Amino acid sequence: MNNDTQKIIDHSFEYANELLEDTGEFYPFGAYLDNKGQVHPLEFELDKKNMPTNGQVIEGLTIYCKDEMEKGKIKAFGITFEAGVQMKEGEGPIETVAVDITLSTGEIEPVYYFPYKVKQEGKIEFGEAFAVKR
Repeated sequence: MNNDTQKIIDHSFEYANELLEDTGEFYPFGAYLDNKGQVHPLEFELDKKNMPTNGQVIEGLTIYCKDEMEKGKIKAFGITFEAGVQMKEGEGPIETVAVDITLSTGEIEPVYYFPYKVKQEGKIEFGEAFAVKR
């Protein structure tokens, strides 16, 4: 894992953890790395009268980041969302925070997953992280 990937993961994991602790859930969001190596948060502007689906938010964030990357304004970005992952056949999916990272170098990153459970009193317990190659 390169340093750019680690910066995006660290930021995204921390923010997802804060959202989960505060509300017990979270919505998709992004983070990007500028050309100086600074991480910046990125959220979708929500219209309460016309709430987009999570898929629409993910698509909108991805399109924006890819456009900024093509213009040479950013060198990496990550989109973070909630994903159910089935670990074993015959068992239900586990809840995870997923971080999907794109690098301007063209290097293909796996999708990083952070399993979690909401415990009593809203405490969040994270399991062992894993990554899945594309």
